[in-house]
Amino acid sequence: MKTPYENFEKIPAEDQQRILQACVAEFARNGYRQASTNAIVREAGIPKGTLFYFFGSKKDLFLYVVEHAVHRYAERQAGLAGELPADLFERLLYLGQARFRFAVEEPELFRLFYNAFIQAPEEIQAALRERAGGYAAASAEMLTAGLDRSRFREGVAVEQAIALIQLMLDGLLNSYLGQFKRMSPAEGLALVERITEECREYFELIQRGIYTK
Repeated sequence: MKTPYENFEKIPAEDQQRILQACVAEFARNGYRQASTNAIVREAGIPKGTLFYFFGSKKDLFLYVVEHAVHRYAERQAGLAGELPADLFERLLYLGQARFRFAVEEPELFRLFYNAFIQAPEEIQAALRERAGGYAAASAEMLTAGLDRSRFREGVAVEQAIALIQLMLDGLLNSYLGQFKRMSPAEGLALVERITEECREYFELIQRGIYTK
């Protein structure tokens, strides 16, 4: 059976990579609505008709590129399996550092991945959720599987607490995201360490409210 992107996936890998890089850069800079397919084809060095021959529409192109970003990020996270701390806050720090390092190493890909789920237009949100459903489930499992729940105060809804802390971490990451792109890898990794210490300070405050001691 022919897949929606079979024409694209038949071309040489180096051509796929060049086109994907142009797409990632444009969508990361401008988001879905403002991204220009004319800018993409200029950067990729292909006719506009070829782009739509490969992907059909701007929406399908965006979904493919986001799926590519999700896959790369999920690969990074999957490599952490089996090493996760049992304590919630140590686990969140561990996963957060991996996320920040991904932002340092591939800032445009990470910005695309992050903004796609924060700022996606309503008309493509359902399609995005369908494409990323497997990743979302795996991410939730990574956060909760084997977690030490013995330290939580009685009555604390652990999943809600995790969701609240993640919102805080997402906001913190978003405030630094623009800086990563302007930094060298060494500067970015140094910033990751500073952000980690900032997270620890916030976590100490939160722990007082949800841990027994």
